[in-house]
Amino acid sequence: MSCMLIIIMTTTYSPTHSPNRVAFWQLVLLWLLVPILAVLLLIARFEWQYRDRIYPGIQALGLDLSGLTPEKAKAELQVAAAQYDLPPLAIRYGDQVWPLQTAELGVQVDVNEVVAASFARGRNQDPLTNLQVQWQTFWQGVQQTPRLSAKPGAVTAAVAARTVPLNRPATEPRLTLSDLQVVISASRPGQVVDVLATRDQVLQRISAGTGGVVDVVVREVQAAAADVSAGQEAIQQVLDHPIVLADSQGEFQFALDPATMATVLSWKADPDVTGGLRPEIDEEKLRALVEGWAQQVYRPPLNARFDFDTKTGALIELSPSVNGYALDVDATVAAVVDAVQTGKAEAVLPIQMLRPAVASEDAANFGIKELVSEGVTRFAGSSAARIKNIEVAASKFVGVVIPPDGIFSFNKYVGDVTAANGFEDSLIISGDRTAVGVGGGVCQVSTTVFRAAWFGGFPIVERWNHGYVVSWYGEPGLDATIYTPNVDFKFRNTTGNYLLIKPVVDSKKGILKFQFYGTKPDWTVEAPKPKISNRRDPPPPLYIEDPSLPDGKAVQFDWAVRGMDTVATRKVIAADGTVLLENRMESHYQPWQAKYRFGPGFTPPANAEVVYAQESGSS
Repeated sequence: MSCMLIIIMTTTYSPTHSPNRVAFWQLVLLWLLVPILAVLLLIARFEWQYRDRIYPGIQALGLDLSGLTPEKAKAELQVAAAQYDLPPLAIRYGDQVWPLQTAELGVQVDVNEVVAASFARGRNQDPLTNLQVQWQTFWQGVQQTPRLSAKPGAVTAAVAARTVPLNRPATEPRLTLSDLQVVISASRPGQVVDVLATRDQVLQRISAGTGGVVDVVVREVQAAAADVSAGQEAIQQVLDHPIVLADSQGEFQFALDPATMATVLSWKADPDVTGGLRPEIDEEKLRALVEGWAQQVYRPPLNARFDFDTKTGALIELSPSVNGYALDVDATVAAVVDAVQTGKAEAVLPIQMLRPAVASEDAANFGIKELVSEGVTRFAGSSAARIKNIEVAASKFVGVVIPPDGIFSFNKYVGDVTAANGFEDSLIISGDRTAVGVGGGVCQVSTTVFRAAWFGGFPIVERWNHGYVVSWYGEPGLDATIYTPNVDFKFRNTTGNYLLIKPVVDSKKGILKFQFYGTKPDWTVEAPKPKISNRRDPPPPLYIEDPSLPDGKAVQFDWAVRGMDTVATRKVIAADGTVLLENRMESHYQPWQAKYRFGPGFTPPANAEVVYAQESGSS
């Protein structure tokens, strides 16, 4: 500045002017130039300081960018952009509003554009205008609004996901049933969301950064015009005429009345049929209906029963066979479907005849001509009730014939062991004791049949031993207990011919026999006596006090039996020496305790287990 003043003073001096006057103007000029030069110097210094930085007063995304280099501003803006959240934005239909989230829309902030615009402000015009813009920016401040964009696909997905419930297909005229009357339901227009139009409005809001609520664009869809009156008439005609199904003999008849028909029919659009609708049957419901008919129709076949005259060798029919009946469910369903589709009012009910396994007309070919095997047990000394039960049970098997490869089931023929079926009360094994119950003595019969099958070489399908050794059955290990309907005795007839079961009861001598007649097979049976092991003595006797008995009186109601295990073996050998069958049958019998009831004043033995009335009553 001092050098400049010397230059000015030197250049303005003139000997022709008055020294005082020259000095004055020089001082005035000096006072004017100094502030201007100072301002220019400050401006130059400011411009030099911000030559590569953003001018003061500029903000964006909530950040003050003053004095930042473009690189630094970009870095900070990128951090802010990652956390940027749109102004509240939602789509709306009626009173339903669905907010949209920034993250799901793929919103992006153009940071580069913000940085470029911020740095260019106060630089892209003439110097004087630039200074003016720089001063306004510093004094008033400038908020740079970033340009926003979103991924169209993300916005489309967001709009579509929220507006799915708004889509409604147009409903064409429909036929429905009301009290078996066909009613035409009016058509109704549908609607569909114009997702792309709605999306474009959302994108505009995002681009402007304004947020707000966008109304969902919905287009109406009109139903196609259709005349279903002809279909109404066709359906009504089907419902007004029942379908009658009857067998050729006229013994069975069923009808699908209109009410039942309505439960199994539906109607499908078909332009090739009258009225444009065809009946379609719900076969699952129809099958359930037909299976109910089948239960009414079913009658099992009855096998013929025969006796064998051992003197003449003649086969005598005791009761003829009777054919059974069954409804062919599949064929019936098919017949109903055909009747509905063709408009028939009648259809044949397909009844199947069930031929018995033992038919009267086949008797000549049974091959029953000789004794095949026999089982024997003794029951002398049994009570009258037990004998009666043996006689009743044995009578159930009179005339029974087992076809080739057929399985004999004791329970199938003996039926329910009840008083209504002719059985009386007698001693039976019940749980862990012998008790009075219906059917005592029936196991004598099952054991006898078992022995005929065992010694005859027949395969045993099912057999159970008793809980303890029963004296009536003789040799332990060769008994067979039954308990209808779950515990059974079964064997298979493998002779290749029919097998007649013939019970023989001699009540006076107490002998029960079961004889199998047929054609004697060419095999022999080796069945030695069962081997006994693990014999166990019974527990001490049990005495139970019974105040109702006379003083000093004791009554036994169960008897002691030793426990043991047995193994019965058997070989069935063909004529050529081939072993056809080899069996090992194990039986386990528990020791059985003798049991007594005694009255007051009776003294049980020292080794006895005693239960007094008070103890018994409290247990």
